[in-house]
Amino acid sequence: MKHLINAVPGLGLLAVLLLGLAACSDDQQAAAIADKDGAAAAPLPPAPESKASAALQHLMATVEETQAKFVTPQMGVTDAYTAGEANRLIAHMLHTGLNFWMEANPSRPVFKQYVDTTRKLLGDNPDSVYYFAAINDDDTYIIRGNIGAAVFTSFTVEGGTQQGRAASRSISALGDYDMDIAPDGSYEIIVSKRKPKSGNWLRLEKGAGQITTRHYHEARLSVASDPAFQMDISIEVVDPEPLPPYAGDEQVAQNLTAVANFIAGHAPMGMVPTSPEMAKTFGWISLEPNVIAKPGQWIGSADEQAYGNTHAFYSMGPYRLAEDEALVIEGRFPEGRFANVVLWNRYMQSYDFANRQISLNRNQITYEEDGSFKIIVAHKDPGLPNWLDTEGRETGKMYWRWVFPRSEPEAPVGKVVKFRSLK
Repeated sequence: MKHLINAVPGLGLLAVLLLGLAACSDDQQAAAIADKDGAAAAPLPPAPESKASAALQHLMATVEETQAKFVTPQMGVTDAYTAGEANRLIAHMLHTGLNFWMEANPSRPVFKQYVDTTRKLLGDNPDSVYYFAAINDDDTYIIRGNIGAAVFTSFTVEGGTQQGRAASRSISALGDYDMDIAPDGSYEIIVSKRKPKSGNWLRLEKGAGQITTRHYHEARLSVASDPAFQMDISIEVVDPEPLPPYAGDEQVAQNLTAVANFIAGHAPMGMVPTSPEMAKTFGWISLEPNVIAKPGQWIGSADEQAYGNTHAFYSMGPYRLAEDEALVIEGRFPEGRFANVVLWNRYMQSYDFANRQISLNRNQITYEEDGSFKIIVAHKDPGLPNWLDTEGRETGKMYWRWVFPRSEPEAPVGKVVKFRSLK
């Protein structure tokens, strides 16, 4: 024992005694097994057949297949740095899929927050809170809530999303501009196939599988940076059927399969590089570093597109800065409901907005005397207003949003300068 204590500096005597007792116990058990009639231990019985076991294997295989398909040079992953980003997104998709679908019950839905400070996907926004709820297409629901301090609130029913699949279309949408809202900000929404005689209504049709909500804010502190922040919102089924007995293995298998579907469906949305054809189709995507594209609206109509806000203008493009460079962006915001700019990595995940200033909304910006703005994208603090912190990332994406602008937004103009020239 003395030799053991000397061999492990700093290890307490009690810990050493426990280790010794454990070793003795293991030796005694091994001796008892070996001495019993001189026979070897009986083999363990085979694992029982289980749909959940097979579904979990399928989920793990889906993660491996996603990695094999998207963490490749063909998808622009040519170094360890980018591979780290790609694998992080896969982990975030797995986390989100488990959060949404592992315990989902469309007959008793609850709103789950889409993203937070450490779980991001699909182009998150530090100035917005998003919620998800899994639903059945033949039930009737009632949503209750309060718009609070949100400058824009909307609800969307997505189709093709049953059992965790990615949305293929928007079935219906309802924004605060079309809602009956009480003077105290409260509201109720009926979600059903049949239109109610009065009140707010979200239409359901065959294939509806989820509801997505948006709650944009223009606060001095980005609303999503507060982990404790919650909107006042709930959903419940009208005239629910009695709760059935727990389905056990079959139910676990079904939910694990939904998680796998979620990853398989959402990986292409975030991991396929933007092609010139895609940029041309959208019209508001720039592929040239440090050039901000002319703002445009989401293509198509609400019935054809999923996840896009058809009441907003967007612009997206890359930045590229050497260690000694900065990007100075000048522009002007039109009047409207909301506007901001966010820095993303290549997989549409925002940078660390919990600890850094990686986005700016209109209430966070310091303006010039004529009402215009000057934003500085740089790797380190220039000691000037409106700094967007790149986290030292040489490349990334800039994403602009203008919601319900009263006039068509103009593209801000960027210019790369030497960091030392900033005044």
